[in-house]
Amino acid sequence: SVLTCSPGDEAYSLYGHTGLRYCDEEAGIDVVFNYGYFDFDSPNFIWRFILGETDYMVGAVDYDVFCREYQQRGSEVVEQLLDLTPEQESELFFILRENCLPQNRIYRYNYFYNNCTTKIRDKVASVADAIVLDATAKYPTFRDALNALLANHEWYAFGINLLLGADVDTPATVEDLQFIPQNYMNDLDACYIVNADGEKRSLVKERGVAVPLNDEAAVTAHSNITPFNVALLLLLATFIIMSCEVRKKKTFWGFDILLMAVQGLAGCLLLFMALFSQHPAVGNNWLLLLLNPLALVLMPVYVCRIRKHKSMKIAWIQVVMVAMFFVSAILQLQVYPLPIYFCAAALLVRSLFLIYKENICELSRF
Repeated sequence: SVLTCSPGDEAYSLYGHTGLRYCDEEAGIDVVFNYGYFDFDSPNFIWRFILGETDYMVGAVDYDVFCREYQQRGSEVVEQLLDLTPEQESELFFILRENCLPQNRIYRYNYFYNNCTTKIRDKVASVADAIVLDATAKYPTFRDALNALLANHEWYAFGINLLLGADVDTPATVEDLQFIPQNYMNDLDACYIVNADGEKRSLVKERGVAVPLNDEAAVTAHSNITPFNVALLLLLATFIIMSCEVRKKKTFWGFDILLMAVQGLAGCLLLFMALFSQHPAVGNNWLLLLLNPLALVLMPVYVCRIRKHKSMKIAWIQVVMVAMFFVSAILQLQVYPLPIYFCAAALLVRSLFLIYKENICELSRF
């Protein structure tokens, strides 16, 4: 039977989890094969994770132990009993045991195409005569599926949307979206097996709840400090600071350092991921038009020209970068998170203000 665990609040559990249970009461076997093990203490784990070189492991754990862990988290565990023949069950059990051998248990993790759910899906599909999926994709793209899953985790969703480029905005098939445990669980109910003689039967014989959802244990702390609110405050702060500059006839160049430092450092991260990470869908990221390491190069030039009261025509570089970002959005080259538009607007109005400040007001000399 396939065990599907509802999402938790920790970063590694936000998508949920999938296990495969094998129970033979006569032989005294009741274990869950789990492809979701990883070792934080392995050499250079964080660095390898950033580079997309994370190795996961498969292992077998007692069914009661597995359920108790998710019961403590407050997660629901749904069990779907598969209608396989005894021969298919034996073959699947053999494959799983072979996978657990020391020389076979480690695999290269990939969150879209080779994770704890897709591994189990592929193992089940390998022993059935033919599995025909009678379902349609619930979400048109990977990004839509991720945003729906992370709707209650705004900061996680914002960060993931920044890192993932245009590749996650291409149309996704039903099979593509089965990297999410809940999607695979629902698709299983729509699967049926076609035998060699053409006879059809549902792949799932029975569905039940192994561990009920515990709302009290699974509490998600919500905060008003969301990416949307922070981005909106940034835009408002930009207008307030420019208003103060007009009144006091001064330029608060420290604000420009803050803006460009965040912009440039974020750009360095995106560029590094695009060039060196093996994670899928981080390479073709049009957000680099806006969050660009070039901002770090421009920052000292900005400050120097502001303090020496020189022309700020160099700010046109920023204007062009932001303009290209908005053009990419209009052309739908990539779907961007809503808060990033407020950040782009703040950079745009600030740059235009610096270019035309002499025409807007008479600023005092330092």
